[in-house]
Amino acid sequence: MLKQVGRIQKHHDALQVQVDGWRLGELVIAAADVPKMLNGRVVDVQFVQEHPGREPFIGNAGTAVLSRSRKAVNIRIEARLMTAPLKAVEKVITGEQAAARLSAPGPVIDADQVQREAIDHDLVRSFA
Repeated sequence: MLKQVGRIQKHHDALQVQVDGWRLGELVIAAADVPKMLNGRVVDVQFVQEHPGREPFIGNAGTAVLSRSRKAVNIRIEARLMTAPLKAVEKVITGEQAAARLSAPGPVIDADQVQREAIDHDLVRSFA
């Protein structure tokens, strides 16, 4: 099960990656790296921090690469893996679509642990 965690938008000729909860700057796949990524190469996802009166700081945040099936773009930021459909990303690149949905797998539930818990383990037992 996948849940939406952000989106990919075109910013000039580069791709801007917006991830919910990311606060260290703007995430970008450089314009020169977009064709490389579409050809199957691993490219860097950079973060750009701008401070008034100073040069922008650019750092490495993660990587982007096509999936094994070549039907999605996989983006890894720190330990977080996200994916976007390749067709949607291509439409963003050509300007046919404003943004592509970026999704991540939902949390994995330990079914054995859940079944061991009492059925009323999380109920409030007082009316104070």
